[in-house]
Amino acid sequence: MLITIHIEDKEERIQFAQSVRKILGKSQTYIPPARKIWKTDIGVKASTDMATYMSVIALINRRGYNYKTIKEYR
Repeated sequence: MLITIHIEDKEERIQFAQSVRKILGKSQTYIPPARKIWKTDIGVKASTDMATYMSVIALINRRGYNYKTIKEYR
């Protein structure tokens, strides 16, 4: 899965990434390439199942963030 989320505040981005890593379990952080619209400074990579994927989406929705799914879960 590849989901992009735009969060203005840097500290909030870091806290959100930590929350996502707790849900994912085994994962790694990385620095993603810059986008045309905004620069990203943190990413989280992990293999996941449908239940975990839905938990991450629920967290995004609870926090009120907008997101774009680039590569859907299969």
